[in-house]
Amino acid sequence: MKILDTHHHLWDLSMRSYDWISELPENESVKINKNFLLNDLDYLAKINKVTGTICVQAHQSEEEALWLLEIAKNSDLIKGVVCWVDLKDSDIGYSLDKYQSYDKFCGIRHVWHDEKNEDWIMDSKVIAGLKVLSERLINFDFLVRPNHLKYIFEVYEKIPKLNGVIDHIAKPNIKDNTFDPWAKDIYDLSKIDSLSCKVSGMVEEMNESQSISVLKTYTNHIIKSFGPNKIMYGSNWPVCLTKKSYSEVLDIAKKISINVDSEKFFYTNGKNFYLN
Repeated sequence: MKILDTHHHLWDLSMRSYDWISELPENESVKINKNFLLNDLDYLAKINKVTGTICVQAHQSEEEALWLLEIAKNSDLIKGVVCWVDLKDSDIGYSLDKYQSYDKFCGIRHVWHDEKNEDWIMDSKVIAGLKVLSERLINFDFLVRPNHLKYIFEVYEKIPKLNGVIDHIAKPNIKDNTFDPWAKDIYDLSKIDSLSCKVSGMVEEMNESQSISVLKTYTNHIIKSFGPNKIMYGSNWPVCLTKKSYSEVLDIAKKISINVDSEKFFYTNGKNFYLN
């Protein structure tokens, strides 16, 4: 079975500071407050039989974006890179031109859920930037929590053809077994033809006492809502290491997706979204 890991990161702490790492609980930050580079990824991919990956931004800078694109250019494993760009920049096209000169550029992401204003994405300048992405057929990753989902409806009213994906099933409050209103919003959003969902970043939302079986309540809802063609696997490595190893996360994904087409879930859907 081919596996395309549609969500992982790389970082070199000697090059730039990732402040969000130090903001994690100490028992978690200590596990990832170090460099994670291509050789580390290559090793994990080999032992876990991962066919290819999509590398996603973790620092809101063009410097990191260009660094990742250069790494991917010389990697057989990394098939695409999701970069950051200033969506409010009136000259956004200049940055996108640079990114699009790289064959492996495949999308844009902004860390929306850390913005001070919950409705950040509704800023007219952000909407203008997203419209440019849509016009250029550039994918967009929605990094959100449940309270942000209501705004995604409004985004699609304004930009119906934006090709988007919700990261980490929108980070529901798994620790407290909270299901609604996340579940209703997810179901309603799943009806948007050009919106997909990554089944990723879930173990990070659990507490230590919960068993993996609790995830099925959430993943079954995602699978039922989005259907077999709009869901894709992502590890969220190395952030997942705060709770589980790469191999454990992959094994969990195999168990929770046992009733879906594994080729679509682990490979084809991600390939179709990012690489076609």
